[in-house]
Amino acid sequence: MKIGVISDLHTDVTPLNKQILPHIVEAVEKAGLDIFILAGDLSPNLLELANILIAFTESNLNCPKLFVPGNHDIWVSEHPDITSEQKYDAIAVACRECGFHPLDTAPFVKNGVGFCGTIGWYDYSFQCKEYNFSEEAYASKQLSGSVWNDSNYAKWDGTDPEIAHRFENKLRNQIGSIRDSVSQIVVTTHHVPFQECVRSRGTLPWDFFNAYMGSQGLGKTCLEEQLVTHSLFGHTHVPVRQQIGNVTAICSPIGYLHQPPACDLSVYAQERLTCFEL
Repeated sequence: MKIGVISDLHTDVTPLNKQILPHIVEAVEKAGLDIFILAGDLSPNLLELANILIAFTESNLNCPKLFVPGNHDIWVSEHPDITSEQKYDAIAVACRECGFHPLDTAPFVKNGVGFCGTIGWYDYSFQCKEYNFSEEAYASKQLSGSVWNDSNYAKWDGTDPEIAHRFENKLRNQIGSIRDSVSQIVVTTHHVPFQECVRSRGTLPWDFFNAYMGSQGLGKTCLEEQLVTHSLFGHTHVPVRQQIGNVTAICSPIGYLHQPPACDLSVYAQERLTCFEL
């Protein structure tokens, strides 16, 4: 079984992010996949998010397509009349209508391989220990004039740790629901499950914002189940392929294209699509 994963298309951020979409679709078409996974952060605009999903559905990609949303996807910056809880539910509906399986809502099984997933969130457990910031400082999501925009646009019902633990529990329950009927499990989250995959620079405010990369509970959930062989994620914008215990951790982001990549957009799209065999 050949699986392809990519994340963080951010088509709303720059013209290049929008221009690369057909190249990503083409790269996915040519890869000959059995499963295609989008690991979140397409666009805060629900219509634009749906159009991105449709671009893959209307392509020559004839395989199951799975999706977990990212933090930008549940932002209500363009939909101020709803909460992130409501946006999260609306995204699941849009996925089904656009030919994608919303992995947040239920596992997916093909040929004895289980796929589980969740957006995940952060509980500040990835904070850099070199600094002594308070819980209140992390909850404010700002330092020295720099702001983590979830503070403005993510409108959950609960604190960050509460939301993180809620999604960790959902993932744990998903895994438990299929573990007796599959031979292995691939987990997809948007937020980072392992602190080893988070890059520090030794500077502020960059290292302060590492607290918003993910949660240790996501990684623990993957590692405590021996059937989990792969953990796919986005959010960090840094490509990752790293072995963490019995789990292969993979991040395949497009990221913010404020400057043209060193290669053509088509080549960049091919490079950022990660494929692997099970």
